[in-house]
Order: sequence, then C-alpha cells, then structure tokens
Amino acid sequence: MVIENAQTTDFEEIVQVLKSSLGEGLLPKSVEYFVWKHIKNPFGKSKMILAREEGKIVAVRVFMKWTFAREGSLVHAVRAVDTSTLPEYQGKGIFSKLTMKAVEECKQEGFAMVFNTPNPISLKGYLKLGWFSNGKMPLYIGLGSVFPSINQKKQQAALQLFDIQKELGKLSVDWQLKNNSNIYRTPLNKDYLSWRYADCPVATYGALIEPGKFGIIFRLKKVFNFTELRICETWVEQEEHLIELMHAKKKIIRKIRPAMVTCSGIFHFDAGSKNPLGLFGPFSKGPLTTLRPLSDESLTSFKQFESWSPSLGTMELF
Repeated sequence: MVIENAQTTDFEEIVQVLKSSLGEGLLPKSVEYFVWKHIKNPFGKSKMILAREEGKIVAVRVFMKWTFAREGSLVHAVRAVDTSTLPEYQGKGIFSKLTMKAVEECKQEGFAMVFNTPNPISLKGYLKLGWFSNGKMPLYIGLGSVFPSINQKKQQAALQLFDIQKELGKLSVDWQLKNNSNIYRTPLNKDYLSWRYADCPVATYGALIEPGKFGIIFRLKKVFNFTELRICETWVEQEEHLIELMHAKKKIIRKIRPAMVTCSGIFHFDAGSKNPLGLFGPFSKGPLTTLRPLSDESLTSFKQFESWSPSLGTMELF
C-alpha cells in the first residue's frame, strides 16, 4: 500500500471513495463541491493524503486550512474534514496512518492546531489519536416570528429579497473588518465572504448589509414543520450601529417568519454582552468540537472557547 499526497487528477476518484464510504448524506458530494472547498478556499489549498492499493485509491484524509485572528495576531489552523476508507479496507488502521501523517506534516509546516466537529462514531477515534473534547459550541437562541410560517416555499421566495450576491456587491473590493477585540474569529473580508457564502455550491444564503455599519448573513434550516433562521455571520463596524443591526434582524424575521433564531455572537462588540441581537444564552447547544495541538502546545485561548468565538458559518457544512 502506498501513502501519498493527492493530485488534481485524483479528485474524481476521491469523490467516488467519499460516496462509497459516506453516501451523499446531507450534502451532495461532487467534484465541483470538492474543488470549491479544498482548492478555492482563500486560506489555501487543503492537505490531501490518500492510500493506494494496486493503483486504486482506497482511503483519503483531508485537512482544510483555516485562519483565526484577534488584535492583529493570526493563528493558522487546519480542520479535519473529509475522511473515508472503502468498506472492504476498513478496520486495517488506514485512517490512523493517514491522519497521523497529516498531523505530522501540518506540525512541521507550522500550523498551530487541528480542530473539527466529529460525529459520535468518529469521536472515539480522534480521542485515541491525541485530540481532546472542547465541549459544544456556545449558541444564542431566541424566538422568531410570533406567527411562524410553515409554508417553506413562501419562505424560500422571501429569501430572494435578501440576495447574497447583491448584498455583498455593496462592499468595496478591498473591504475587511478590523478585529480589535481579544476574541479569536475568522477574519472577515469580501473575498472570504464571497467564497464562503455567495459561491457555495451546496447551500443558499441570504444577507442584509449596510456598508460602514453592519452585516447579517443567514440561511434557513428546516426543523420539523418549521424553520430556523440560522445567523451564520453578523458584524457591526461601529458600536453605535448595534441598534440598526437589531432592526435589520427584525426585518428579516418579518419577511421570513421563522420559528426560532440562532447565532453564535456578534463580530466584534459582543465581548461581555449577555444578550446579542436580543437572543438568550449562551447555551452549549452547538456542534461538539475537538482540538489537537500541533506547533502550539498550549492552545489556552481556544480551550472551552475561552477566547475563541467561531461563527456558525465557520463551523457548519464541512
């Protein structure tokens, strides 16, 4: 068996391995999605390691590059995402070999940590390989419309009122949000927002943006017969615009009529705030996260979300 780095010519076969092992699941697996996620990512091309048996790809392990920033300092990280072994090759330790090879290479390349949001089945495997549980991501939760809609076709039509391309078009090409807080977050700029939300091939997002003031990016998630308004990214450029941000949230709720609203905080004036966007929390209701130190052995700021507040958009989908 040969373990090596993946090449562009391997993508079609890699996607087939992912489908064979994982199925389509909630997200359709395609070369287009794989390229968007691992090649077009503005933080850099993913580390992709695979195992071959007689020329056939039998397993793949991918670490996606990411960056967090606070007060001008950057932490370069990787996120353990796509991993798959063909059913007939499972139970032979291939997952561990590929994962640890990726870990060692990323450590040598200076990445501070690896993080991910494993499911209960894969969690045990990660813990054995040196990851530790960081608990569930804190979320703020609130009621949506007094009269929530159950007509999801009308809600999807209302979503078109908040066209993501049009809203992002309001921002200048070189727009970026300064993070002067002591909280680590994904740095926001137009290139990142366009890649993550406007160009995403597997989900549709809405937005309401006022340049120089605030921005909200969201998507709709079905919860039984109702809809959750999931605020994936939200920011204010000056603290005095918080009231306008609140009005924008209410406008979206009036048009969409969701049953509930979820958010992970406001970039970047939420430090010390107990009630961002009029929501309640934080509650440990978000995805379970795990971390593993690489070149940074301490990770003090990231443990138990002490000084780390990733957005829902950072943590979802992948």
